[in-house]
Amino acid sequence: MWNASKGFAKFHIEKVIGFRSHLEQAKSASGKPFGKSTTRAIPATLREFTLWLSQQDGFRSRIRAADADYFSLSRRDKAEARAAPSRPAPSIKQAKRALAMMPAATPREMRDKAIFALICLTGIRVGALITLRIKHVNLDEKSVTQNPREVATKFGKRIDTFFAQGFPEAETALAT
Repeated sequence: MWNASKGFAKFHIEKVIGFRSHLEQAKSASGKPFGKSTTRAIPATLREFTLWLSQQDGFRSRIRAADADYFSLSRRDKAEARAAPSRPAPSIKQAKRALAMMPAATPREMRDKAIFALICLTGIRVGALITLRIKHVNLDEKSVTQNPREVATKFGKRIDTFFAQGFPEAETALAT
């Protein structure tokens, strides 16, 4: 046990430092080290608990609200805990092959192929793609204008996107 089962009656920064060391070395039930999000959530919970405890009768004189800040992580640790793991993405070669294999016999198939081509060329978010209109795509300038008044953009920002280079097959599929 990291604190030898001692209570919170006498709060000291050394207890927090000891807890952090313990948390870095601790392992889950499966024997693996805790993930970054877990090592972020546990001190955050203890911080909230310490804030609450500092306002309770019998602890006000022993624990100050500022003591809870000792449980806060550094900006770097917080950012690392929030970072999403990288996901594998298809290569250009795979995207070209998929586009080439897509049928385009019916208007619906042609639309689907054009949507896939637009995703390949711009990397547009699905939420924005759903609300995008033909008028937002400029084939001459090889660009897409996402006006937040008409397109559901992230954080309501205007986004001007230009087509990726080296994928003329996608441009052709989009133009037809």
